[in-house]
Amino acid sequence: MTRHFRSSSITKFALRFIQIMIVFPMAVLLSFYIKPYGSMEYELHFMICLIFSACASVLITRYSPRLIVFMFFGLLGILFVNSTFSDTSLEGIYGDYNAMLVNMTSNPHNVSYLKPVRGTYFQDQRVKRAMQPTHPKVRTFAVENSTRYFNDEYYRKFGKVTRYYSLFKHIRLNWKYVNDPLGMDYYAHPTESMGLLAGDCDDYAILMASSVMAIGGEARIVITENHMYTEVKVGDVDDLDEVSYAVRTLFPDEVNGGKIHFHETNGELWINLDYTASYPGGPFLEPQLYSVITFDK
Repeated sequence: MTRHFRSSSITKFALRFIQIMIVFPMAVLLSFYIKPYGSMEYELHFMICLIFSACASVLITRYSPRLIVFMFFGLLGILFVNSTFSDTSLEGIYGDYNAMLVNMTSNPHNVSYLKPVRGTYFQDQRVKRAMQPTHPKVRTFAVENSTRYFNDEYYRKFGKVTRYYSLFKHIRLNWKYVNDPLGMDYYAHPTESMGLLAGDCDDYAILMASSVMAIGGEARIVITENHMYTEVKVGDVDDLDEVSYAVRTLFPDEVNGGKIHFHETNGELWINLDYTASYPGGPFLEPQLYSVITFDK
């Protein structure tokens, strides 16, 4: 009797675990294959997919426990095949969840964006493979150009963000836009880009992020519909006034009374170092988020 009771309890726990675990990946896959209706916001579309997945999981578990187990292992099989031959993986699903947590704004009012797009997961992996923050040549490039423009007085006043802004100034002022080879999405390594200071937006973003990380900064890369750019962590939301003052002091002509645009994630303050903007925290070229690529500290 005791063994039967224990076996029954374990089975119920396992079914409940599968019932919960299947909800989020099911919702992500549904959001990929079912397009939003009309002008429906992507957050609302994803929430509907999430609610539907939760209800489906409960109903299937109630009426056919074997079917929910079959679905669970079937979903794992799909993810395994896609992670090997296509563009969707467990890490990718986590990346999509991470993207949901990013609040995007150009003013004090936070607006959350989510637009899941098939294919960005494959981009994530290619970007991560191209990064070289610990390469000696990238480190040398980053140190040299992080001290090129602003003297130690500004470093004492504004701290390490002064180094990030010096890097931005050097790379952006010298960057020349060059398209990828015809029919190919080419991702250049920083050791290639730092000598040429030329390429497209993803080459620039990878070089900028690697350089910031090479001098101890925290960087991430944002993917939008037709663009890719680097963001750097500059403190907490409470530091916004200080960060804005630093940008306006170091880039007075470029800002010229304009706004400092930022993204907030869990209270952390991130500003873009995009070459399409003339100053750190400049206007977003495309404000709607597709994916956010983060890197291990």
